[in-house]
Amino acid sequence: MSYRTLWVFDKALSLLILALVLTSAQPRLTGQTDRIRTYTRAIESDYPSWVWDAFWLKIQQSTLNTPNTFDRSTNKQIVFDYLRVTEALIQTESRIEQIFADPNIKDKDAASALLRTQRDHLRQQQTTLAPFAEAVLQAQVASVFAEFGLTPGGQTIPPLLYHTSSTPYALIVSPRDRIEQTGNISLQPTITLDAQVKLEDTVASDLDVSTLVVRVGGIGVYPTMVMETTNLPWMISTIAHEWTHNYLNLRPLGLNYSTTPELRTMNETTANISGDEVGRRVLELYYPELLA
Repeated sequence: MSYRTLWVFDKALSLLILALVLTSAQPRLTGQTDRIRTYTRAIESDYPSWVWDAFWLKIQQSTLNTPNTFDRSTNKQIVFDYLRVTEALIQTESRIEQIFADPNIKDKDAASALLRTQRDHLRQQQTTLAPFAEAVLQAQVASVFAEFGLTPGGQTIPPLLYHTSSTPYALIVSPRDRIEQTGNISLQPTITLDAQVKLEDTVASDLDVSTLVVRVGGIGVYPTMVMETTNLPWMISTIAHEWTHNYLNLRPLGLNYSTTPELRTMNETTANISGDEVGRRVLELYYPELLA
């Protein structure tokens, strides 16, 4: 067995163990959560499937060794090319949605045919570029965590891995008489606006609580999930924020994320500070032109 094969096998085994033992930065089930889930079970986000798919994608990406294959300027250009294609894709999808929402357009398939062809082409470009861009950003963010002394032996533990995808919505539940999160249920990213409003109203009425459905920017599963965006400073900050949850999940603060609202707040505050500080340092080192 070649050295390269052994390296990939060792990487796969390490990541599999981490994927099995790490928990996400989501509240664990409580009595209140169980009551809320009677309304959401059919539309909840399927994290195990997402994590499994993302995990094997990362195994494949690790064989590319992108950050060490290209020079610094090429790595930077890969990230910018990915953002350019993603921006074009988002704009094209928005134009398609406008056509299908316009009651004056009768033959929507014909009217959107060219745009849908362009969308498919852009999606393929994005799929091709994404593994390289993600590998570059992972290495850049990890290098700053190393600079800050959070990488024993120069390696982030767990390895810093993220994957961009459509992120889920979250149903946030709070008592009516005070601001306190007592429920946080992840919902499928495809849930419609009408369904969101209906869910908010039903849960609020039946359980006598305050509710709000919001889109989530990132999830601290492993590999971490980061929302598709063209805002590079926000993306880098979110990558660092979510990996901080992975880091804390191996420590008491993360393990006790849902024990009390105060511990949850401490966990999120720590991740916010980490994301902001690391994100800014990554920009200083690799993308200084984006600094305000």
